[in-house]
Amino acid sequence: MPKLRLLRSLKKRVAKIRYHEFEVIKSRFNRSLGRDEPYQVHQGRRHHPGSVYAIFLVWQPNKTPWYVDNALASLDEAQANVVLVVNHGLDAERLADLKQRCSKLIVRDNAGLDFGGFRDATLHLLENTEATRLLYLNDSVYFFSNGLTPLFRELAGAEADIVGSFENREHGYHMQSFCFSVGHRIVASSEFARFWKQYLPVNSRLWAIRKGEIGFSAAILPIARSVTTVYTPDKLRLRLSEIDGGDVGAMNGQICRDLRLPAASLGSESWAAIIAKICERIATRSQIHTAGFLYKKHLNCPLMKRDLVYRLQFDIGEIEQNLIAVGHEGHLADILSDMTRKGSGDQLRSTRRQLFDQGII
Repeated sequence: MPKLRLLRSLKKRVAKIRYHEFEVIKSRFNRSLGRDEPYQVHQGRRHHPGSVYAIFLVWQPNKTPWYVDNALASLDEAQANVVLVVNHGLDAERLADLKQRCSKLIVRDNAGLDFGGFRDATLHLLENTEATRLLYLNDSVYFFSNGLTPLFRELAGAEADIVGSFENREHGYHMQSFCFSVGHRIVASSEFARFWKQYLPVNSRLWAIRKGEIGFSAAILPIARSVTTVYTPDKLRLRLSEIDGGDVGAMNGQICRDLRLPAASLGSESWAAIIAKICERIATRSQIHTAGFLYKKHLNCPLMKRDLVYRLQFDIGEIEQNLIAVGHEGHLADILSDMTRKGSGDQLRSTRRQLFDQGII
């Protein structure tokens, strides 16, 4: 057994060197030579008055799915000028279609993953516009139509320096990058520009989280005078406390597996005690992962993470059961097919399993 553990540890270390540390070295080498990954900027046809911009990054090489359509439609209703960043090539038909639905369209090759695309689009805007508010979104979530336009209007019209949709206390406190906005005071600051100019795009999820999400929060939060979050455990607790009891078992099943309360305690605890324990537990990590179904049902949250099965938060049967309970707007089959096709991370084999276990993919 000690030899087997040593072998597994060695395999993990080799995988991290090859697919994370080597990528960091390669990116640093390219920057030292002044090599920036090229990208194309196309002028779109959809413009709104004012200077609210939304950088929306997508990876959809086959087609534009319903949840991206929903997001584009709601951003349009919220009067946001969309800078659509596409991390892959486009054929002429899709290029023409997407140009009709955004203010600018940036086509790039996925260098640095999402944060690499955010960097290119942000620096382009800083050089060519003066944004009064800037929204950041990516397609790592399903965007449901119900409640989406009000959410985007709140992000676009907020007075707070920073507005996040959700918080994350895993790997250290940080705003999650799939949906948030920053105001003009932040956009115009030297700290904001410095972060994006210095950010090194690396093709590693681990780097994007640590140096991207956490690094951005560390650079920007100290200069923010006001920070708000749309969906919080406190708001959820308040809403649940207004309900005179409920289906405790169903509510327990709407949080991720490893944070659920023991079934034996559900019948012996008061409604208030159960609510308090659930909200305390879900607050410790990525809350859209730990309790997205509760936020959707009780706070009308239109966002749902696409990797809930892949990241081992729920199994596919639990996804189906919970979507039927909280609503799926007719997209149940598409979502189940999408998640089944991707599978769960514990089904990966060999090197990919080593990378998954270390958060590199």
